[in-house]
Amino acid sequence: MENLLKSIKQKGIGSMFEHSDLDSLQQKMAITDFSPKNHQLFYTGRHAMKFVIEHIKLAQNIPTIWLPEYYCQHVTSWMKSNYSNIKVYKTSAKENNELIDAAAFTRDGDVVIVNNFWGINACKIEKGTRNIVVVEDHSHGWLSPLCINSTADYCVASLRKSVPAPLGGIAWKPNGEAFNEVKPDNNTALFKQIWNTVKQAQHLKSTYINATHPKEENKQQFLSLVNQAETQMNENFDLFQLEEEHKKVLKKYVSLNYLGPKEKNLKYLNCLIKNSLQANSPFKIISGTSASFGLILFIENKDAMLALRSYFILHAIYPSLLWPDNKETYGYYLNIHIDFRYGKEELDYLAEKIINYTS
Repeated sequence: MENLLKSIKQKGIGSMFEHSDLDSLQQKMAITDFSPKNHQLFYTGRHAMKFVIEHIKLAQNIPTIWLPEYYCQHVTSWMKSNYSNIKVYKTSAKENNELIDAAAFTRDGDVVIVNNFWGINACKIEKGTRNIVVVEDHSHGWLSPLCINSTADYCVASLRKSVPAPLGGIAWKPNGEAFNEVKPDNNTALFKQIWNTVKQAQHLKSTYINATHPKEENKQQFLSLVNQAETQMNENFDLFQLEEEHKKVLKKYVSLNYLGPKEKNLKYLNCLIKNSLQANSPFKIISGTSASFGLILFIENKDAMLALRSYFILHAIYPSLLWPDNKETYGYYLNIHIDFRYGKEELDYLAEKIINYTS
């Protein structure tokens, strides 16, 4: 038990990806059948989003680009820095079968970004008589049924949230059509640097995890590198072309079925947890499907969320808040990654900590 706790403390549950050897991954995971025809790969999901918007602009004027009111604060800010015609519409991450009535707020020519909430929400949109363009963001629902079976006009995803490559984004048309030519910037020096920064951080984390006597300064070093890369991505608004070398690497990572291990781990966790939570639990587990992005916990108010998050971090469990700076009326969602990196012992530990919090 002591060695297990030491291993979990070094590795952390739910935190950033360490370096994952492709050969090892290919041995433990199946190949995915999902490879959209004529898809385009990018360094980030934001680049994929901008590429799609610029592609649409080749054919038409866009009066308004609509983003969900509840959405990633970094993507919202980045999009507003690129386009002056951004507006938001109300949505509901809690509704598994939400129906977005686009006719209530759009006009002809508008682009509506629809977010795939955790692979759980069906995210249906009713166009009515409106001649609008629908773009689905599957960053938090990669390989979910909605992602694979989409009937939207366009789809995009930030791959690095599910795929252990240093960076990655993807855009495709569900009907399989190719994109018209959009010219990204051929000067890839900046994002080559960011790719290498994240890659270095992943290797440093691997070294830290496997160290007999890990040093706190080494942990702070890889965290600092990741923060540096995030800052650079947030502050740059150009559309960059993916280097061929990086494209080859990303293609190999993307070929794997990351949903399989999540499905197995979710099923195991649900068996451990579902009958053990107290009725007065301050959170609700909403990851009830095999396609879930991770183990998603919903909390009504901020104080309860902060207390729960602090408790987890104290026990080397690192949930991500989806997302900061949104209106409190939407509540708070904590996601804990339970992907291919975690086995039975770590899941037992996670379940114990979740149950103990409500005891």
